[in-house]
Amino acid sequence: MTAPGHNPSVHAHAVSLPEASATAHEVLATAQVTITQAAARIAAATGQLATVVTQAKPRDARFFATTPVLRRIAFVIGYEGLSLIFTIFVLGALLGHGGGESTLTAVLVTITATAWNYVWNLLYEMIERRRGMRGRGIWSRAIHAFGYEGGVLVFTVPLVAFILGVSLLEAFAIEGGLLVFFLVFTLVYTWGFDRVCGLPASAR
Repeated sequence: MTAPGHNPSVHAHAVSLPEASATAHEVLATAQVTITQAAARIAAATGQLATVVTQAKPRDARFFATTPVLRRIAFVIGYEGLSLIFTIFVLGALLGHGGGESTLTAVLVTITATAWNYVWNLLYEMIERRRGMRGRGIWSRAIHAFGYEGGVLVFTVPLVAFILGVSLLEAFAIEGGLLVFFLVFTLVYTWGFDRVCGLPASAR
C-alpha cells in the first residue's frame, strides 16, 4: 500500500537522475576525445593535399560566369549536401546511435549553415571586389574557411544545446570536434569548386 502523496516511480526516477547525468557527461567526454582524435588524423592525412590545392591556380570562369547568384546557389547546395551526410555520421557516433535525434540535429544544423553559407559568400565576394583582390591564395582561402566556420559555431551552438538538452559548453565541445574536420573540408571543397567552375568575378 502506498502512503498518500508518495509515488515510488517518481522517487526512483529522482534517484537515478544524478547517475544518468554523470553517465551522459562521461559519454560526451569520451565521444569528444574520440572525434577530436579522428579529426586530427583526418587533418594530418589531408594536410598535404590542402597545401597543394590552395597553391594551385584555379581556371578562369567556365560556368556561371555571368550568373553569380546561380554560382553561389550551386556552391551552397553541393557543400551543404556533403556536409549533411558527414554530420549525420559524426553525430551518430557522438550520441552512440544513428537515430532520429542525431538526424534531426544534423538537418537543422545544415539548414542554418546553408543560410549562413550563402550570406558569407556574398559578403566575402563584396570584400574581394572592394579590396581589388585577384586570385585566391592560401591566406585568402584560410580566411574564407575560418570566417565561415566561425559563423557556423555562433549560430549552431545554441541550436545544438537546445535540441540535445546539453549546456552551451557541451554543445561547443560537440561543434568544436566537427570544426577541425570541416575547416579542411571547406578549404578543399572551395578549391575544387573553383577548379571546376572557375573563380567568381570578384576574384578575377
